[in-house]
Amino acid sequence: MTTIKTYRNKRNPNKYLEVHNDGHYHNSLKQYMFWSKNPDGTVLSDPIKNVTGDRKLHRWRKENLNVLLEDYELVEG
Repeated sequence: MTTIKTYRNKRNPNKYLEVHNDGHYHNSLKQYMFWSKNPDGTVLSDPIKNVTGDRKLHRWRKENLNVLLEDYELVEG
């Protein structure tokens, strides 16, 4: 069973990582940007999600992923 966890960047609250774990040694991840408000603070009626890079899941070893996740915090929900 694949579990998906979402992490938010500590320095840029619009930057996210989506980590897919199938219970084995490798994890797959996808990076994206997400905006729910305009720069002036007004809420967008339709939030924007922009997947960065080549839009594919890339596999990471657990120890390398842990180094990357030092700059991220787990998003609940």
